[in-house]
Amino acid sequence: MIFSHKITSITSEPFSNPHVRKVLDSVMSKVMYETQGNAMFCDPFARESFTTLLDNCITNDLNPEFECDFNLEFKEFAYTIQERGHVLDLVFFDPPYSLTQLKKQYDGIGKDLELWQTKNMWKEGKDTLASMMRPGSYVISLGWNANGFGSKRGFEKTEIHLFEQQAREEQFTLFVIVEKKVQRTLKEF
Repeated sequence: MIFSHKITSITSEPFSNPHVRKVLDSVMSKVMYETQGNAMFCDPFARESFTTLLDNCITNDLNPEFECDFNLEFKEFAYTIQERGHVLDLVFFDPPYSLTQLKKQYDGIGKDLELWQTKNMWKEGKDTLASMMRPGSYVISLGWNANGFGSKRGFEKTEIHLFEQQAREEQFTLFVIVEKKVQRTLKEF
């Protein structure tokens, strides 16, 4: 397992940070090599991310202001791409990290936050995306904890990167977790 720690400046768009981007690019290169350049990526919370420019990435953001393939609630997005038969090789999972961030990012777009979304906001969508991933696929999760997709969904952590806020003690440390799906049964892909 790879561990790293950097003190850096993280904005509300962590994909733009060069240290975070280095991790993302490394995993993307690995996936492209392992799939012989035939990989399918997914970014369920794309906003204005670089992923919206990738031909092989299915993008989504609840806010219709952002030009993504879909503008759906996360769980609905996951079900929609599952119904279309997509098999994913890499998921970029960078949701709002707290209810405060969720409200700040999506307040005013005409959607109400349902009670179930405050309990376990991402469980069903994560379950659905995990079911669309074959052994050897990767998830890169960003957040304020190291939970990721987890072993119950068939993933093992391969990398943990901590990005501590430079000169901003009141800010949380950003975790970037890289996980690989492992084969647990003979029925999986």
